[in-house]
Amino acid sequence: MNRINKLQKLISYIDKIEPNDELLRYIGTGNPNADILIVGKECSIDDKISEQFEFELKNNFKNWQKKRNYNQDDVLDFNNWNDYDPIYPYKGQKFKINNGKNKGTSRTWYTYQKLINYIFETPNNKNIDFHKKVFITEINSKPSRKTKNADISSIEFRKNKILKSDFFQSFPIVIISGVGYFKITKNNEIEEIFKVKYSEKKLVKGKQSQPYWIHYNEANEPSKLLINTYQLSIGIADCLLEEVAKMIKKQIERIKSKS
Repeated sequence: MNRINKLQKLISYIDKIEPNDELLRYIGTGNPNADILIVGKECSIDDKISEQFEFELKNNFKNWQKKRNYNQDDVLDFNNWNDYDPIYPYKGQKFKINNGKNKGTSRTWYTYQKLINYIFETPNNKNIDFHKKVFITEINSKPSRKTKNADISSIEFRKNKILKSDFFQSFPIVIISGVGYFKITKNNEIEEIFKVKYSEKKLVKGKQSQPYWIHYNEANEPSKLLINTYQLSIGIADCLLEEVAKMIKKQIERIKSKS
């Protein structure tokens, strides 16, 4: 079963078990056929009556449910909310921090783009186009500007019903962007949910305060790499992104050698 079929199977499953709560039904954004999955903490939205909340979160499931065309080239550049598409949201954004005038993006997406530029060696890229190479979801589908104020009631449902689905299990590279929402003492939820084993903790050279943790599904020639690190937004050092990118590039080479 290919990835699109697995996504459609997940959509049907969610619709049966949770027909009412649109936030619990949240799936994510980006390319379903990508090799890389990023699992963030939660969307940073405070205004629950805004158009951003409506289209990014509340309508996310419905938009995937009615989707028939998965070609990102057919998505229009974003000029108004009629152009919003979860397979390539805000297409046309520039690789700049948004100042309200420059058609830039959020600090988190700016960091995601930096990481993708390192992985695919596109230093001169001037656009936010990481959605071509990545699918993004959130462990907590209830939005909050700050994690300390977050409603975490959706997390257990999403761990057990969403992340364990065939669709999310099929990504060979997983980045968990945000330490704290997975229990790792006694029973390690990361290992249990993603079918990987902890390998080692890495300390970024020159930036000891920004560690990351490596997991593989098998010791020799692993077919899945999972990296757990701090939230990829404010204060993330370029040296961490570069180190993570090197590990991901190696995994991509493994995937290519086996295909």
